[in-house]
Amino acid sequence: MSLAGIRSATGSIAALSLPREAAAAPQPSGTRLERVHALLTGRTPERLLPLLADAHARAERVAAAGGMNEASDAMAAQVYAADVLANLAAEGELEPADTQAAVAAVAEACSLPPKLVSFDLYLRIVSSPVLFALPPVFAAGIELRLLLHLDIASEISLWRKTVAGEVECVIALECEPGDRLVRRQAKTAMSGRSPISLVGRSGLRTATVSRFGTPTAVIVARLHRNHDVCEAGYLAEAAVALSSVLEREHLLERNAASEQALVATAENRLTRLGFDLHDGPIQEVLALGAETRQLGDQAYPFVLDSHREAVRGRFDDLLARLVELDRQLRETAHSLESRSIVSRPLAEVLHREVEAFERRTGIAASAEVVGDPEALSSSHRVAIFRAVQEALSNVREHSGATSVNVRLKVRRNSVNVRITDNGHGFEVNRSLALAAERGRLGLVGIGERMRILGGSFDIDSRPGGPTVLRFSLPRWEPFEVVSGNRGS
Repeated sequence: MSLAGIRSATGSIAALSLPREAAAAPQPSGTRLERVHALLTGRTPERLLPLLADAHARAERVAAAGGMNEASDAMAAQVYAADVLANLAAEGELEPADTQAAVAAVAEACSLPPKLVSFDLYLRIVSSPVLFALPPVFAAGIELRLLLHLDIASEISLWRKTVAGEVECVIALECEPGDRLVRRQAKTAMSGRSPISLVGRSGLRTATVSRFGTPTAVIVARLHRNHDVCEAGYLAEAAVALSSVLEREHLLERNAASEQALVATAENRLTRLGFDLHDGPIQEVLALGAETRQLGDQAYPFVLDSHREAVRGRFDDLLARLVELDRQLRETAHSLESRSIVSRPLAEVLHREVEAFERRTGIAASAEVVGDPEALSSSHRVAIFRAVQEALSNVREHSGATSVNVRLKVRRNSVNVRITDNGHGFEVNRSLALAAERGRLGLVGIGERMRILGGSFDIDSRPGGPTVLRFSLPRWEPFEVVSGNRGS
């Protein structure tokens, strides 16, 4: 079958016609999907089975929408396999053997050529919304690594155009980014020559990734020598898929610059406030404490013997309250310094904030961090910390709670925070509207911070409680230059 024929056949899997042998022996509706499901379930760790269950539920809907016939059953089996592979890849759990097993399972169940199934699954996976939700650098890595899994290429790399017009390697899989021949090929393709080219007997092919018709990146792959021209179709489709990924990277990079500027402005104001607290109220509290101590010493001789101990005790209580006020003001001033938030591990910062909250308020507080938050950008770290601070302040002032829990979970595609308290709760819409009218913008401010960073914010509460505050931020990690590719 020609490359054009494969593209036509796989462009819409609903248009696939089964081989005559399969048509001559029709199988009960659902057999193909269930056979593929059984094969993939048998090789999947138990902790990942929920991913397969979700994919299976979607595939059943596809089969039903297609009329519950042989064609819709075959389509559902392929939709299912592609969803499973995309979800496993998103979780960082996809191995080459899994990909090849899925291809073999679909090919056998649907009586289709493995090459056709392989190409169809690749098209489905690289256009999956699951990958679109990942940080672009992860999505691009998955799309390219699949070419290795499917035995299309033995090595592959992605090169990006720099501002100076040079090329730099941002992803290198099973190859050295400093390879001069590979770099030369990337530079040649970036110049606009031959989007897909073969260099002598090297097996190298390139595919140009364009943005509005202008080359912005190049895929360089070393194909296996026994592969025919059909493999060029994979590179062409990879370039199309990566065009969307890199466009999203461009938009996120531009948004990140704006976010950092906004966050920096807000943090400068808070830092200034911290300095003002230190230079103003904290110094006044210190002076008041010294004057109170002096007043006690001066008044003590003039107090009747029968009242001296009581008066001394009252002065000691007053001094203790001033010492506690000084400590709290210093903690507040320190918490307003964004440098400490960025320079220290986020998990440590959150645990300290929660412990300080419990110490100040007497409300039992706990913090839980799942995943690695240290890869987050500084603007995300600051936004998360400030939102947690504001939420805890709201718990202290309004909830009447006796306990609160802060849970931060870092996933490959998002950062999720949940803050739960056992307070008396409130009517969310009415309370937020009243708070906005009165200029009390604490919770509203959290929502605005999340919106600026492209995230979401939600409050679940009712009179009698409990109250659950949730917010999520999308993860974004910029493409980084792979070392060793600076040679000419």
